[in-house]
Order: sequence, then structure tokens, then C-alpha cells
Amino acid sequence: MKRILKRSVCMFLSVFMMLCLAMPIGAGKTVALAKDDPYTQLAKGTTVYNGVDYKNQYNPLFYYLNYEDLRQAYGPDANKLIEHYVIFGIKEKRVANRLIGDSIDYVVPTGKEDVVVVQKTTHDNGGMTYAQEIQARSIAKQIADHINSRAAAIDAEKQAEADEKNKGKENSKKSSKKTKEVEKVKDIEKVAYASGIVQAYCALGTYTTEGKIYRTAYGVFIGREYSCAGATRALGLVLDYMGITWYHKNINQWADQWCQVIVDGQEGFADPTYPLAGYGKHPSEGGDAKKGYSYASVREKFGVYTPILR
Repeated sequence: MKRILKRSVCMFLSVFMMLCLAMPIGAGKTVALAKDDPYTQLAKGTTVYNGVDYKNQYNPLFYYLNYEDLRQAYGPDANKLIEHYVIFGIKEKRVANRLIGDSIDYVVPTGKEDVVVVQKTTHDNGGMTYAQEIQARSIAKQIADHINSRAAAIDAEKQAEADEKNKGKENSKKSSKKTKEVEKVKDIEKVAYASGIVQAYCALGTYTTEGKIYRTAYGVFIGREYSCAGATRALGLVLDYMGITWYHKNINQWADQWCQVIVDGQEGFADPTYPLAGYGKHPSEGGDAKKGYSYASVREKFGVYTPILR
């Protein structure tokens, strides 16, 4: 059977892999509680079936991540996974002791609900010429640099204020409380702000689904023509320079398009059409728009950005 899922590089994955590998040699099954998230359930998952321990050749987390058909069929049910491996997986020569694949996908937790695989593909540019892409990237980088530098400045200001308040407390016998860690600007806030900036560029142009540039970042930033496809690609370029992992949802389809992102260690979305960003699913996929971060809610934090007109 064709191998579908590729190698995961998510930080959360590595933590839970270590938990799996750290199980005592004599451990057959550790009970996973209902309150555990799917990663933890798999980390505690059994390697025993009908009294035989397959721990030397089977890891429930790896088996789950390697095969999308198993994720769809059983979810993070460790008992079903080991049963499938013994009855079918071994005969089908499925790999269960290591991660397989040579390209990269991202596996992220969604809290108590599920584990989500966010694809990472080579994002096409919508048909831009080399010269157009150079111009579009120049603007995208300036936007990203503005957001990143402003976020860094906000974090530095907060840290300086905290240091000033805690000055002298370190050596005080009366103070036994640890210094609170300063809450930094969240990635989701930066992404929401970026969505608003891209939407501002779109507002300067005309919506269309005809021509050669409406699907491109060049159309948004320079050509004054856009669509949801072009807006998504424009935001994607900004996210690239911000260091945010994203995937183009519904790419090259006659459907709403947006950026599926990994922010603050979890799945999220960013849509420059509204503009809106948030954790979890996009509202059109059942997510709650009210729990998202709008551009209006974060603009004062970053300072109003003036579009670079060309």
C-alpha cells in the first residue's frame, strides 16, 4: 500500500517520541486516561497483542503517523492500531519502528479533539514572472520585517518594565516568589496583523477572476488586481519571511482560499479577505470566527502600517 504520511518535524512530536522511547523495557501497557490528548494516548499506547509484546518492532506513535488510512480508520486508538499491525501490518510490510518518507509534513495537536497533519508543499506563485516575483517578494519582506521588528520591540519593552519592577527583589529575603515570565507577542497576533495589511493592499485594487495577475502576490501588491487566491499567495509570502509555516488551502480550486498555518505550536488559519486569523479550523470548516483575532483587535499593538505603493 502506498505510503501517504511523510516525516513529521513538529516540536511536539519529538517530545512525545521521547516519551514513547523512554518506557521501561518491561512495560507492556500503560493505561491512557480519557483526559489525555491524542499524543499522550499514543505515547502511553500498548505494544502488546494477545500476550505478545512487539515493542522491538512496533511503536504506536510511529505507526499512527506513517499511515493516513490508519488515522482515518482508528484515530489515536492504540488498541486498534496494535491489532491492525499484528493482523495486517506485518503481512503488508508496513513500517512501525521508525518514521518513513523523505519530504516533510507537520503534525500538530489540537488540544483534546484530535491530531492534525498540516501539509507542507512547494507553494506555486500563481504564474508570476521572475521580475514580478522579485517585486512582490520585496514588499512582502518589508511587511514581515516591520511586524517582526515591532513584535521584538514590544517584547523588549515588556521585559524592561518587568526587570525594573523586580529590581532588587532577587536578593530580598522577604521575596520568595519567582519572577513572572513576560508574556510575549503571540504568533497568531502577528499573523492577524499581516492579514490586515494584505487586505489593505487588496482594498487599493479591484477584485477580478480574469487576466494573468489576479491569482498572484504581484497582483495584490503592485498590479491592483486580486482574488482570494492572490490574497492568499500574498499573505503566504509575508508569512514565509515571518518564519510562519503555512499551507495554501483549496489551491487552484473555485472555492474560498486561505492560509492554514502552524502558530504557537498548534493548527490555525489566516484569511486576508476578512481579515482574520485564529487557532483551529477556519470558520468555513466549522471553526469559531468569534474566537479569532481580527486585524482591528491587534492593529494598535503593532502600529498602523502604510502600504508601500508602487
